Amino acid sequence: MASSAYSYVLGSGDINTARVGSFEVGETYKLYDPIFFSGYTVAGSPSVEHTAESLGAVSGHYYYKGTSSSVATAANSPAGAASMWTQKMEFEPSYGSSVTYENQSYDITFGDGYYSLLSKSENSLKVNFNLNFNKRSDREAKALIFLLESSFNKGEKPSGAYTGIYHTPFAPYNNEHEFYIEEFDRSFDYPNVNTVATKLFREDASILNWQEYYIPFSATKGYFEEGESYTTHDIAYLSGTLNIANDRFKPHQSGWYYYSGDSTTVADTINSPTGTNSLWTKKEFYFNLNKGVSIKEAPRFLKQPTQSDYYIRTKDGLNKSLLNLTFSLEGRDDNEAKAIVHFLESHKGRTQFDFTPPAPYDLTGKAFVCPKWEHSLVFKDNNNISVNFIENPINLIDQSVAFKSLVTADPYFSTNFS
Repeated sequence: MASSAYSYVLGSGDINTARVGSFEVGETYKLYDPIFFSGYTVAGSPSVEHTAESLGAVSGHYYYKGTSSSVATAANSPAGAASMWTQKMEFEPSYGSSVTYENQSYDITFGDGYYSLLSKSENSLKVNFNLNFNKRSDREAKALIFLLESSFNKGEKPSGAYTGIYHTPFAPYNNEHEFYIEEFDRSFDYPNVNTVATKLFREDASILNWQEYYIPFSATKGYFEEGESYTTHDIAYLSGTLNIANDRFKPHQSGWYYYSGDSTTVADTINSPTGTNSLWTKKEFYFNLNKGVSIKEAPRFLKQPTQSDYYIRTKDGLNKSLLNLTFSLEGRDDNEAKAIVHFLESHKGRTQFDFTPPAPYDLTGKAFVCPKWEHSLVFKDNNNISVNFIENPINLIDQSVAFKSLVTADPYFSTNFS
């Protein structure tokens, strides 16, 4: 690129990345070259046929994503029909990147070990994408830092709020969304070897959109159907009337189900989610645990000191030793990892599910919630999911509530309307 292209561009925003010039027709650009595009050539005339309003909409910082170098023209400019420029975050994150979920709640503690997790809002399940970009060349690291810096110069939303950066995360979260960035780190490892790390936030995700939260509907098997083949850890949604003769189900049976069979099976009446020999579950965390799970107990008790520094320990009510488990499900393939995360995601960080802890705690019927977890991408088809399971003393999963109402009639109305 010619040295004249490195001059400061008025209105291009405050960035620290050096040697970033304006887009110029006739210049040769190659992969990761950053530029500022105003819609005008150095001659002062629009580089493409656009109105001033449309040029303003496309002006800003870009980086070149073409795999081969090319000479800049009006057609391949950022506003051109054959554009090879982008403002999206299209860099592939490294292994070791992770996704963390945590339900934001008010924790209310009662006596006898009873508690309630009161979510701060219906959309209280917050998710962060922790991305690492390891062993990147100086050119790629510069483009990435440039993109992250320039995200703080956007103000197209009301009151000049940042617009964020569009990014498609790694599978199974591979759906493009607008993410926001608050900080990032860059380290110089060796000559021409760099590491960049950042955290992405999304503010418009809604758990009410059950089809498109973080794991998209397209990444599952979709709606459960008769005659469809399902294999271990497949995810399907049961809704409406099944295409199976004489099979009816109650509304509370609708929802996401997870196939726990050992081999591929064709769906029929018997093995369906509502069948007598069902191979599906929606309320039980059925995934196998790794060996070496460590469980720490700290039963509750009252500790009263005496004048001689001796202590008297006495009982502190019921449910004195509820399990609070933190463990990792390691070495899971992509399909199982997706099912685990989807199961936890569908329970929103606050809804109870059945879980049988390892021996000697292996009592069935225990109810747990998982307010936070982390999914780490270790390597290709190799995932770790760290979870925090908290036991609840009251199992509400299969409980039904019946109301008896007493209706009385006013004598006046009985007399006049009989």
